Order: sequence, then C-alpha cells, then structure tokens
Amino acid sequence: MSKQTFQFPATRVVFETPTPAATVCARLDEELHRGDDSQAALKAALSAQNKEELEKNIQALSHGNDFLFFGAIPHHTWFNAYMGTTDAAPLTITYTLGNPLIAQTMLRHSLVAGLHVPPRVLVLERADGNGTRIVYDLPSSIIAPGLAGGPHEELREAAEALDAKLERLIAKVTRE
Repeated sequence: MSKQTFQFPATRVVFETPTPAATVCARLDEELHRGDDSQAALKAALSAQNKEELEKNIQALSHGNDFLFFGAIPHHTWFNAYMGTTDAAPLTITYTLGNPLIAQTMLRHSLVAGLHVPPRVLVLERADGNGTRIVYDLPSSIIAPGLAGGPHEELREAAEALDAKLERLIAKVTRE
C-alpha cells in the first residue's frame, strides 16, 4: 500500500445579494427543473444504454439549460433539530447540480474529476435575514489539478467552461 498527498490552491466564490434566500432557492429550483421526481436527472443518466439515449434524456430534462437538479441537503433543518431550537441556523442548503453532457467534457480527460463533478453550491441565508450568500469552490481550481496535482491543459479548459456556466446560473438566480 502507498499513500500520496498533493496540495493545490482552491478558489472559493461568494455571491451576495439582498434577495431573500427563499426567492433564490425558488429561482434555483426553477432553473434546475427540480420537480416532483428529485432523482429524474440521475435516473436519466443511469438508465441510458448509449450516448444518443443519454443525450436525448438529458436534453429533454434540461429544456436547454446547462444544469439539472441532482440533490439538496437542508443543513438548517437537521442542525436546528440537533440544537433543540428553530433558529440556531438560518436557511442553509447545499445543492448538487450538474449535467452529464458537461461532466463528460472533464471526465474524458481525468476520471478523478468525478470527485468534484457534479458541482455543489451552498445557499446561505444571512443571519439577520436580509439577503443571501451563494458559496461554491471554483470548479477549475479543484478539478484542473487532476490526480497528480499538476497542470492538464484540456482538463483545465473544460473546467473553466464549467466555471463560466456556473457563474451565469448563480448571477441569474441572485439578481435583485
């Protein structure tokens, strides 16, 4: 057995808006086509038998958008229960959002990209209730190093394309 460790810098992105967290979440849910079947995107990806079927399934679900809903963890719910109160934590939800058609642009260069694909974003209501922060780690800063921590040009370019798509989405849902 052997173990290797690699250090690399990551970039954290924080969007702040006076828009209420509930509004930001509703917009995000709409953009991600979050519906009654919260596992629709995962099912569409895993049930496909070939490239054409996968593309058809994902395009039908995404309606032309870049991202689909893959999951959400409402941390405030369990944390408030643990603390025995309803106000220990403001609304705090980690969203997992992605698109297999975008993911493949990175995974084809390094399967290790799967550690951070699909990406996650944290929607965090300000403690005073006056606005929202959306926090995420810039995909290219955590995906591009690959397995060995060194540069990989094609992987970096694909991850930077994801950066731009993610920023467009977050700018859209945080608008005032």
